[in-house]
Amino acid sequence: MNKILLFFIALSLISAELSAQLQAVPLEQRVENSTLVFEGRVLRKSSFWDTDRRHIYTSNLVSVYKVFKGELSNAIVEVITIGGIVGNEMEKVSYGLDLQEGSVGVFTCIPNNTKLATSSKNLRLRPYAEIQGFIRYDLATGTARDVFKVYKNVSGEIYPVLQKLTHSNYKVMNKADF
Repeated sequence: MNKILLFFIALSLISAELSAQLQAVPLEQRVENSTLVFEGRVLRKSSFWDTDRRHIYTSNLVSVYKVFKGELSNAIVEVITIGGIVGNEMEKVSYGLDLQEGSVGVFTCIPNNTKLATSSKNLRLRPYAEIQGFIRYDLATGTARDVFKVYKNVSGEIYPVLQKLTHSNYKVMNKADF
C-alpha cells in the first residue's frame, strides 16, 4: 500500500514540475511581438518533413476573416506548426500548437523561416509563442480560450482588447461563416 501511495506522490510531483515549464506569455506581448494578428478558420491541414528530414511540420491552411494587425493581400494563409504525422511516423511537441480542421479563433503569428521541403503560393506564418499563439473559439457558447485564459465573450472580451492593443479597427477579409 505504501509503495502505491509513494508512486502517486512521485507522479504528482513530476506532473507539477512538467506543467510548470510552460510560462504564460501575456496577450499584450503576443500581439506586440506578432507581425500578423488575425481571426480565421482552419480549412485543411497536411504534414511533411523539413528539408533536412529532422522534424515533421504541419501546414494549416487558414481562411482569414478579420485582420487586427498587419497587412494581407490574400485571405488565405498557411500557419506552419511543429509536429504532425507523415506515413507511419509521428512527431508530437508538448509546446507545439495542434490545430484541427474547422478550428476557429485568433492567431498571433510571425513569419515562418523554417526551411521546408514543400513550396507554397500562400504566405507562410508560424504562431508566436507556439501553443499560446491561438485563441480557440467555442462557437456553441460564444466563448474562447487559450492555454491560460478563458474568455467569456468573443466580441465583448477579445475584439475590443485586440483593437486597443493594435490601436486600430480590424479589417474584414472574408465574411465569417459562424
